[in-house]
Amino acid sequence: MNSLKGKTVLVVDDEPDLRELMVTEFEMYEAKVFEATNGEEAFELLEAQVVDVIVSDILMPGGSGLELLEKLKIKDPNHPPVFFITGFSEVSPQVAIEKGAKNVFSKPFDWDDMIQEVAAAIN
Repeated sequence: MNSLKGKTVLVVDDEPDLRELMVTEFEMYEAKVFEATNGEEAFELLEAQVVDVIVSDILMPGGSGLELLEKLKIKDPNHPPVFFITGFSEVSPQVAIEKGAKNVFSKPFDWDDMIQEVAAAIN
């Protein structure tokens, strides 16, 4: 298992319970975690903070995960890897990956698989 120790993760989700769960999970692997409730808030946070990886919901009021990804690509072609989580989305995982996401995890997802894939992308 790749380590997340010393790495920074930005968790973006409009559901407080899931966001808190993800923050706790990443902190258990010794990552520093920032959180945002939507794509707009996440983009603003990224103006001030450097992160190693972003894990974001796709559909959120106030800026979707895809809108965040598009803005990141324009701002910095070498932006951190972006992983999406989704319960239901009009966007297929294939389309999200074609747009630049590393992967899409459908809820309910396997925490160990997600953590391992996120760690592998930044180590």
